[in-house]
Amino acid sequence: MAASDSPSAAPILDVVGVTKRFGTFTAVDAVNFGVRDGEFFTLVGPSGSGKTTLLRMLVGMEKPTSGEIRLRGKVINDLPPNQRPTCMVFQSLALFPHLSVGKNVEFPLEIRGQSSGERRTRAWELLKLLHLDPHRYYDKNIAQCSGGERQRVALARALAYDPEILFFDEPLSALDARLRKLLQKELKDIQRGTKKTFCYVTHSLEEAMVMSDRVAILRAGGIEQIGRPDEIYASPKNAFVAEFMGEVNLLPVTGGGDSTGAWDTGRKTLALALPAPLAAGVQKKLLIRPESLRFLRPGEVAGNRVPVRILNEFSLGSRIQYHVEVAPGHTLTVERLREERTTATEAELGWELADSQLLDA
Repeated sequence: MAASDSPSAAPILDVVGVTKRFGTFTAVDAVNFGVRDGEFFTLVGPSGSGKTTLLRMLVGMEKPTSGEIRLRGKVINDLPPNQRPTCMVFQSLALFPHLSVGKNVEFPLEIRGQSSGERRTRAWELLKLLHLDPHRYYDKNIAQCSGGERQRVALARALAYDPEILFFDEPLSALDARLRKLLQKELKDIQRGTKKTFCYVTHSLEEAMVMSDRVAILRAGGIEQIGRPDEIYASPKNAFVAEFMGEVNLLPVTGGGDSTGAWDTGRKTLALALPAPLAAGVQKKLLIRPESLRFLRPGEVAGNRVPVRILNEFSLGSRIQYHVEVAPGHTLTVERLREERTTATEAELGWELADSQLLDA
């Protein structure tokens, strides 16, 4: 386990009861979390969840209405961005179009008064680190660089400052899918290689899952859950988190007073075995991931089984996704390996109790 993965790893940044209001609107509501030294921490959530406002407070572009932001124990609420040992990579990148690649990277070092020789040496080191051959790129005009190259230049410039924390505001959102996947992995490699603390904001679940040591999921200005991506995927706190963490089936069930429940589809009511007791009349959501569902062979035993009609199938490379109908207006999503493909139009669908969870809405 890496140091940043350990629950006992020292926090470099503490956010304590931070709230931000704009008039009567509360954009961030009493948020608490810590970012550990040397970890890749991601704030993720849908539009309007408060992640950008929270990031602006962390970097000093907005002041909290209440609460404290502490860097290594020191409250920095009123410290302007240029006096913080942090740096931000913007979505727009904010590179200087009139400067070369090398001069863009050197800019923060020039502001700090380093000599031209020191600046050039550092710029060459960082360009090599970011897979930009300095012999080709140092004197290249920014306008001649591709989107991916500009992303690397922006990161090199941020690293040149040698900040304690690097903040990122959705820097990959404008890139095509193939390049975005490549840079996701490169960012994680760079973070591990430099041992810097990265605090990243995105609306993309994929980015959060691929790169992060830990993820904080935001909704309506508050944090719903914090943890490792695999932990949250396996044990979401509620239905919102479960749906946000990927494709999911959420069945509305009503408890029968023991470990049984009823799923009312309107046309028919299905009796289901539940993974835990549920009081009579209490309603919850039964979570089943698509990969936990399987088409049953005749006589095969399963914790639950329901008859379905297969509506569509979609190729996902090594996997096949099926949309199946339990009753009119009630469908489930199933994912199986390609070698488990079925050509049937009707089947029995099954899952084990251990592969399902009861969740609050």
